[in-house]
Amino acid sequence: MVMRGALLAVATLALAVPANAQQVTARTAPAPPAPQATPDMLPQAGFDRFARARDNLAALRDGRRAVGDLTRQELQDVIDLDRQVRGSAADTRSFRERCIDSEVQREGGNPSRLAWEVIRLKCRD
Repeated sequence: MVMRGALLAVATLALAVPANAQQVTARTAPAPPAPQATPDMLPQAGFDRFARARDNLAALRDGRRAVGDLTRQELQDVIDLDRQVRGSAADTRSFRERCIDSEVQREGGNPSRLAWEVIRLKCRD
């Protein structure tokens, strides 16, 4: 009796589904080709990043945006713009060079021989 009910259910399902249902495939329109970057588009893209960095910097200063709201690229653009506005260049010295400079400054600019040895040990990599 159970077997007969299962066969009846399978038969009704087979009648509800068209015979060629397995052969039907969905057709979609082909994707449009991606736009090619032209040389005249590149300066515009740089200008857009500059304008966006300027707007983000103003929004950060006004409190309309938080640093966590920015992507890494946007944050780097804001930092670069802020450096350009302030006229300060990025510090390209290594950790060791910065450490030595700060320790020499703390010693008054003219450390003794013993102080140099301490600085050398303190600032090693």
